[in-house]
Amino acid sequence: MISHKRLSDWYLQLSQHLHAGVPLIASLRMAQGPSERGRNRLADAIEAGQSLPVAMQSAPNWLPKADRIFICAGHETGRLPQTLTTLSDHHTRIGSSQMKAILAILYPLGVLHLAALILPLVGMIDFEVGFTWNAHQHLTKSGILLLPTWVLIMALYLLAATENPLLPRIMRCLPILRRYSKAQALANFSYALGTFVETGVPIQTAWRHAARMSHDTKILSAAKKVDPIIENGGDPTPELKKYKVFPPELVAFYSAGSISGKLDQSLIAAGQRYQLKANHAMTAASIVYPALLFAGVAAFIIYSIFKVYGGYLQMLLDLAS
Repeated sequence: MISHKRLSDWYLQLSQHLHAGVPLIASLRMAQGPSERGRNRLADAIEAGQSLPVAMQSAPNWLPKADRIFICAGHETGRLPQTLTTLSDHHTRIGSSQMKAILAILYPLGVLHLAALILPLVGMIDFEVGFTWNAHQHLTKSGILLLPTWVLIMALYLLAATENPLLPRIMRCLPILRRYSKAQALANFSYALGTFVETGVPIQTAWRHAARMSHDTKILSAAKKVDPIIENGGDPTPELKKYKVFPPELVAFYSAGSISGKLDQSLIAAGQRYQLKANHAMTAASIVYPALLFAGVAAFIIYSIFKVYGGYLQMLLDLAS
């Protein structure tokens, strides 16, 4: 798994090479960013005669599964350079949001680790005999503070890396993150549907793929109910208004794009708008939740210090009496 920034840069390089007339195989070898071994393996598979969809099935793990579908669709319709440019913009926006969240949480995590190293030392102070070092006690108490934190971090990382549907469900149980999850699902759906339409994928197939890529059960359920209308060549706009999962704003974007014949541009614009909303929600979450974490760590430190000095004061009172 690589960063969104590196993926964005790689997609942009590929797009520029293809626009300049460089063949896909050579472009895969030349564009820098992801591991050279993975890029060459993908290029070798295509050079050996495999079709792009077949080669994508064994593509390196750092290439997102959703992006593989977009790339194959763009290649099939002859619009791969445009698709790669759109993918580059998409990953740039997501990467910016994630970086804000990571930077916001680093400080309270640093304070937590510092507390985990120092607080066990305070507990080794005996006001009668002085400081007594106990490596086992220090390791145990530090582990009690840090182990659950790192287990939680690793669990969330694995859920995100494997695109497990459990992560969105967890996020929707939390204030602010619930707003982010909904906006991100709409961004994923709008962006995917617009990109598929742009690459020339049949509208019914585009709807099915986009609904799955939203990672939202409500969008997937609504899309299945709209599917018969699209299959019969009808306009799904009136039907979309019946489902709360499709906000009036998104319905308006879809209607305007359908009437003007620019559905792809309208949906991609909607995806960018919802991505911006998701980024704003993540920015708010990256302020509120680290602040709560910091407050919790500070409260724990204050409690531990008062506990130690409370014992010391009690000892003085006992001596005085």
